[in-house]
Amino acid sequence: MSAIVLDNRIVHYELVGRRGQPIIFLHSWLGSWRYWLPTMEYVSERYRAYALDFWGFGESDQRESQFSITEYVDMLRRFMENMGMSRVVLVGHGLGGMVAVRAATEYPELFTKVMIVNTPIDGAQLQTLVRPGAFSRLLGRATPTNIWARQLREMKLSDPVMRSEIIADTEALSERVVDSVLSSILETDLNADLARLETPLLGLYGERDSLVTPGHLHEELRSFQQSLILPKAGHFPFLDQSTVFYRALMDYLSSNGESAVELKNEWRRRVSQWEYL
Repeated sequence: MSAIVLDNRIVHYELVGRRGQPIIFLHSWLGSWRYWLPTMEYVSERYRAYALDFWGFGESDQRESQFSITEYVDMLRRFMENMGMSRVVLVGHGLGGMVAVRAATEYPELFTKVMIVNTPIDGAQLQTLVRPGAFSRLLGRATPTNIWARQLREMKLSDPVMRSEIIADTEALSERVVDSVLSSILETDLNADLARLETPLLGLYGERDSLVTPGHLHEELRSFQQSLILPKAGHFPFLDQSTVFYRALMDYLSSNGESAVELKNEWRRRVSQWEYL
């Protein structure tokens, strides 16, 4: 476990790899840094891969806070400053993607590229799925078939220990944290940020995601510099279509910004065993 202290509050992070350009992975509204670990290990031969827990999540400070996108943008900026980091790549999933877009818009000098994964652009898109105050439904404690809980438990992880740790991190979240985060998401519209964004951006979405559905993002996808829809992938494409996701990420990281990242047939020849289960 690694940590720094900002304003007497612990920020937990993990590092995989010791050389190359730094990449910071940002988690979403459930779970913690842990579900990024397979991706971090994959890129670590060429890059220094960091993942941190936002305040209120995982092993970072749980004390009273705003638990908002605005606060997490500031937390990210100060984390980088404390670590002596500049000009990094951001990869964010869901909530983490919203933080990544807002951070790159406000501090373009700090980021070379941004990749967002299954990220809502207008948080109001999620209004019909969950509202602040619906914590028991969010985690499935009152209704086990709830869509959010089902997505979490369908994560395609071959490591049962890691899977149980991610679920444990999620179930340890407090209602106060979840309600604050969801309120911030529902109030956030990133369309104006996309219009101002100077940093290269790739938006990647799972075709079968029932939370952030590509169909609801039709107009937003047009405004992206680059976008990819992964067939057969759900809300966690880096887990259930990991081979294709890794190749897309590496292609994007190595691209000069002039050539578009496209799905290639050879990527599909090596598919996850989960497709056959």
